[in-house]
Amino acid sequence: MPLTVAQANHVAKVFPECRAEMIEFLETGAEVVIYKQDECGSDVLPYAIAVAGTAFWVDCCATPGEATALASSLGLKVVDVCR
Repeated sequence: MPLTVAQANHVAKVFPECRAEMIEFLETGAEVVIYKQDECGSDVLPYAIAVAGTAFWVDCCATPGEATALASSLGLKVVDVCR
């Protein structure tokens, strides 16, 4: 199934070496978790969207609500939100 415009735009902004994997996760509507990240400090927004069972980050957002909305807009299934 081809990517939506939102998905294609998201893929275009990630590091080139991550694009193939990102496309795969978006095409399959991967399950994701949202959690407060502390790995990157204040250089990165505090709430990470990560593919469940992996260390792969889809993106980061300012709030859990923004992260949930972004994940949903990308066709991903949010299975857990840790605040």
